[in-house]
Amino acid sequence: MKITQTVRRLYEGQLEINERLEARVRELFGGSKPEAWFYRGRIKPMESFAQKLETGRAGDPSALDDFFACTLVVENRTSIKEAKEFVERFCDIVRQRPEIPGETHKRPDSFPFDDLRLYVRLRAIRPDEPISEVLFEVQIKTFLQYAWGIATRHLIYKGDQVSWGKARVAYQVKAMLEHAEVSIAEVDAFAGSDALALNDPTTLMQNKVLDWFRDRWHPEQLPEDRRRLVDTLLHISRSLYLSIDDIIEAVERDTERGDGINLRNLSPYGIVLHALFVHRTTAVHKFLRDRNTRQKLRLFLTDEMELGDMPAGANPDRFYCVG
Repeated sequence: MKITQTVRRLYEGQLEINERLEARVRELFGGSKPEAWFYRGRIKPMESFAQKLETGRAGDPSALDDFFACTLVVENRTSIKEAKEFVERFCDIVRQRPEIPGETHKRPDSFPFDDLRLYVRLRAIRPDEPISEVLFEVQIKTFLQYAWGIATRHLIYKGDQVSWGKARVAYQVKAMLEHAEVSIAEVDAFAGSDALALNDPTTLMQNKVLDWFRDRWHPEQLPEDRRRLVDTLLHISRSLYLSIDDIIEAVERDTERGDGINLRNLSPYGIVLHALFVHRTTAVHKFLRDRNTRQKLRLFLTDEMELGDMPAGANPDRFYCVG
């Protein structure tokens, strides 16, 4: 594409200061954002800059408000307010689109681009800092919104021919993702509805174990992913033909004699295994001798568990020891 010298001068006149701005924002946002978020920044390429001017909607061509733009990608809609507050830690918001929270320009039967865009200036560290005078754009998207944009960009905006069918599919997908976003944001309300306020035996058992952990264990002793620990114990329960009540009883008996939950050098998993080896020896040894090739569970054992020798005839496919 031919780009005139006038446009090139306008572009190059803004490039250096925006590159410095990009580096500073990347340092601030990328280094301070929550780990679960994603940050991406970009300087507008010259061809895109020229085409933006040609639209007649560029404002001041010598100070384009999205010459540098960046995106913060957050988990879901419930994190958007937090992301806006994060931006305000470093920037002054000049304006935003949509202008009024809770209002939208789109019709209920259409799904155009409408992500939150903040037009901001970096808060100056020093009074004479020139990059603090540059207006730039911060888009705040959810991961589903971001993924849709990446996956469908070439369907809608690129190519040598406009395809009604491709655009239709892209926006149908956007509608489905918006429904998914609403469902995620309102999950507590939906889960409490009469249609979903249900339980199955597995859910009841999982909550029983979670309640036991919460009531009897200090939070610092438990992993952040407690659901995975619960599922591991349920797998052990099924494989050893023991009930969850049998496992809980074994740990409680072990605790009464001074071990069990009192053992600070073992994880909850290790404490359970130690208790089962002591108080449910027959069930554990039967499992360790099992030659059933369909049995997938292997017990992870360490020296710290102090379990003693394996039973005679133990199947090495039923456990692995580290120590």
